Amino acid sequence: MRGEVSERYYRFFTGQGVDRIPDVEFGWWPQTIRRWLGEGLPRNLTDEWFNVKLNSADEIDMFNPKLEEYFGFDTSGVTLSVRTHMNPVMPERVVETRGHVLVMVDARGALLERFPNEVEESSIPRFVKFPVQTAADWASYREHYRLDDPTRFVAESDIERIRRAAAEGRMVNVALLGFYGQLRNWMGIENLSVTLYDEPALIQEMVGHWAELCARQIERLPADLPVDQVQWWEDMASKNGPLVSPAQFRQFFLPGYRRVMDAARARGCALSMVDCDGNPAELVPCWLEVGVNVMFPLEVQAGADPLKWRREFGSSLLLRGGLDKEAVARGPRAIAEELHRVRPLVELGGYVPHLDHLVPPTVSYGNYLEYLRQKRALIGRSS
Repeated sequence: MRGEVSERYYRFFTGQGVDRIPDVEFGWWPQTIRRWLGEGLPRNLTDEWFNVKLNSADEIDMFNPKLEEYFGFDTSGVTLSVRTHMNPVMPERVVETRGHVLVMVDARGALLERFPNEVEESSIPRFVKFPVQTAADWASYREHYRLDDPTRFVAESDIERIRRAAAEGRMVNVALLGFYGQLRNWMGIENLSVTLYDEPALIQEMVGHWAELCARQIERLPADLPVDQVQWWEDMASKNGPLVSPAQFRQFFLPGYRRVMDAARARGCALSMVDCDGNPAELVPCWLEVGVNVMFPLEVQAGADPLKWRREFGSSLLLRGGLDKEAVARGPRAIAEELHRVRPLVELGGYVPHLDHLVPPTVSYGNYLEYLRQKRALIGRSS
């Protein structure tokens, strides 16, 4: 089904020959870019940062492809836009403005407080109320995620784009919200945590519905279209560990992962990456059990230790990230010490070092360039 994938990222993580470790990073806070514009970053690279609805819930693009190209990062495939969207979305509306804080209802129907993107304050939103509080709420809300929604068919133009990319040896990605992450978006952490105990059948029904929607999107793709990597977003851990136990993960979420990953493997999928902030170490065996084999971004200050994970789980565990972003803020010596810390893991293989989340505005433009210089020396990139 799949011809040879020539992309360095894919070849590296599947144990094929490469000239060096891939050079990738993970984006920047908008406030960081604004700082860098005064420190030497060419302004014409960032026009699209300022052509957005600053008072909407849509975040400024933190993964600007023009900046990726400017810094010379390696590509990591093309992404097929499977149609797992909410339809119809809720009308966004601002309920109240409190100084620099907007109180608003977002497109998912959640009530939240957030900073507009044009101000210097920076934080994730504070959610006040989520749209799904009860089983009755879910019965109504589920209609926004109908399995038979005719808008869920991938556009032929997107399919042709992916066919061309695959023929050129590019890696094909499918990006999905994970099961905890999606239920948290619908219910909120507190209500989800209680419902896991009080109404397990409701959780299982929600997970099953989401799994079926995601899996069917993969299964509906034309037979000649490959899936090389499934990317999951979960964010289901803090510095104190995961927000569910391994037993709960296996009971409630593993069946959903298995349903989708079986569909992806039927398309030739070899890689599956989970984006989970915090320290989800206790859940790593659960993900590995269903073929989710790339862990990312390995937040250092939350206690994630990629070298320890490699020693515990072996070479079947692939890793990305794991460099403390705050070390870059402290300058060249701290950068060197941080890179030295992960050198043994670099030498073991199966690890792509980069910063463990978005670059914060505490990092100067000069220090970021110095970090790239030192990191590229470590991974064998000479230019």
